[in-house]
Amino acid sequence: MTMIEVMVSMMIISIAFAGLMQSFPLGLAINKESENSTFAYYLAQEKLETLYSLDYDGIATGVIETKARVSADPDDYRYNYMRQTSVSYVDSDLINSLSDTGLKKITVTVYYPDALAKKEKSYNITTLISKK
Repeated sequence: MTMIEVMVSMMIISIAFAGLMQSFPLGLAINKESENSTFAYYLAQEKLETLYSLDYDGIATGVIETKARVSADPDDYRYNYMRQTSVSYVDSDLINSLSDTGLKKITVTVYYPDALAKKEKSYNITTLISKK
């Protein structure tokens, strides 16, 4: 091989390596996004389990948890997550009702940072609870 061939091959390898190295930050951001959405799911499920532990009459209707940080401690991993919980009466057709129909709809929304787009995303979970 001549010196020119060696230099050209080294340049091609360098360009390929630089392109490969640029994919690592994207992979890390995708991994962080997956972690954030999983934590959001866990925080929503945690709130539902807390409400399930109460009886039907023990669950108030309306916005029972305004959108607020899950943790006030900046060192806690939950600090960047916010949660809102609302409960409403619904009828048998799942339409909101003003009176107690024996069925409540619980909606928990967890807001979390999007690692890719650098904006807020949300995870929403809704379930029903009835009188026993």
